[in-house]
Amino acid sequence: MKLSIVTPCYFNENNLEDTYAAIRENVFEVDPEADWEWVLVDDGSGDRTLEVAKTLQQKDNRIKIVKLSRNFGEFRAIVAGLSVAKGEAIAVISADLQDPPEMILRMMESWKQGNKVNLAVRGDREESRLKNWFADTYYKLIRKWVIAEYPRRGFDFFVIDRSVARQLVEMQEKNSSIYLQLIWLGYKPTILEYTRKEREKGVSMWTYSKRINLFVDTFIVFSHRPIRILTATGLVFGMLAFIFGIYVIIDKIVNHTPAGWASVILTQLLTTSFQMVMMGVLGEYLWRNLDESRKRPLYVIDEIISADNPKTNLTVAENGNLDERDLE
Repeated sequence: MKLSIVTPCYFNENNLEDTYAAIRENVFEVDPEADWEWVLVDDGSGDRTLEVAKTLQQKDNRIKIVKLSRNFGEFRAIVAGLSVAKGEAIAVISADLQDPPEMILRMMESWKQGNKVNLAVRGDREESRLKNWFADTYYKLIRKWVIAEYPRRGFDFFVIDRSVARQLVEMQEKNSSIYLQLIWLGYKPTILEYTRKEREKGVSMWTYSKRINLFVDTFIVFSHRPIRILTATGLVFGMLAFIFGIYVIIDKIVNHTPAGWASVILTQLLTTSFQMVMMGVLGEYLWRNLDESRKRPLYVIDEIISADNPKTNLTVAENGNLDERDLE
C-alpha cells in the first residue's frame, strides 16, 4: 500500500533536516511495512532548501523532490505535490514542525476505516495572544459568512484519499484556498485535535501582506457577501439621500435657507468614497474572473527529482496537471 506525505517548502533550509528526522522517527519507523513516499515541493525558495532536500534524498530514497520554476504560493505548491503523489492516501504537513508528524498515523488509521477526509484541527495554539486573536477572528468570519462547517480554529494538516486529492487537483481555481476547497467538497471530515506548537527554527514567510491576500481571496472567491453588503449599503445611502433631499426642499420653502457649502461637500465626499470602495470590490471580482479566463496553469514544474530517476524534466498540461506520461 502506497502512502504519500506532501510538504510545501519555501525558505525551509533550517527546518528540513529536523522535519525529516521527526517524520522518519514518528511515521516511517513506526509503520515500516507501508510503502511511504515524502514529496517535497520547492516553491521557488531563494535559500538552500533545494540543496538540503537533495542531501536528504541521498540518505532516504523515499524522498521525491518537485521543483517549481518560481514561487507560486503555498496553495499551488500543495496542489502540485498532490498531482505528483502516488499514494492511495495522501497527507499534507508543513515543514516548520509546528504540527506533530505522529498525527499522520492517527489520521491514516481513520482513513483505513473508510474516512476519505481526516483533519488535524488546532484545539489550541502555543502562539502569542495577538496571533491567536487574529486567527480566531478570521475563522469566525469564515464560519459565519463563507462555510459554516469550517473547523472552529482552522487547519492546514490533513490526510485525504487519493480520489479526493484528484478532485482538488482538477478544480484548478487560481485565487483560492485548498482548505476551503476541501470543506466545500462536502465529505464529512473526521476531526482530530492537537496543540499547534510555536515555531522554533527559521522565520515564517507567512507575511501580513499574504494574510491580507488570503483574507480577500477567501471572501471574494467563496462568498457573494461583499456584493450583497455593497448593495445593501447603496440602498441605505440612497434612502438617506432621498430623506435629506426632502428635508432640504422643505427647509428651502419654509425658511428660505440657502444651501450650505459644508453639507454639500460632506455629501459629495461620502458618496464619492463609497463609490470608490464599491468600484474596488467589484474590481477584485473582475480581476479574479480575468485571471481564471486566461487559462494559465496553476504552477509550472521545472523538474521532479527522485532516487531512481535523478532528474526528470516535465511538461505541464493545459489544465495545469502533469501529463501522465511524465509520471511513468
